[in-house]
Amino acid sequence: GGALALRLGRALRERRLRLDLTLEELSRLSGVGIATLSHLENGNRDLRLSTIEKTLQALRCSIDDVLSVGATAGSLASEGSQGYDLEG
Repeated sequence: GGALALRLGRALRERRLRLDLTLEELSRLSGVGIATLSHLENGNRDLRLSTIEKTLQALRCSIDDVLSVGATAGSLASEGSQGYDLEG
């Protein structure tokens, strides 16, 4: 991954943490493996667009949300994990 992958990964991690989700919970919600999510968050690997899309859908945000100026500085709304079905 390059600078964009690192920026995307950091923003996705921040979003996940703002929603109070663990990697395991995000994995269940997205259908993406924990190791793959970890690589995505760390910008360590180029991933398929479909993997990124599944992750964004589970986090209820768009690519614009996570890559917008200031997104990693805290402009994403803190929503908590309410409304997520973590059991299903």
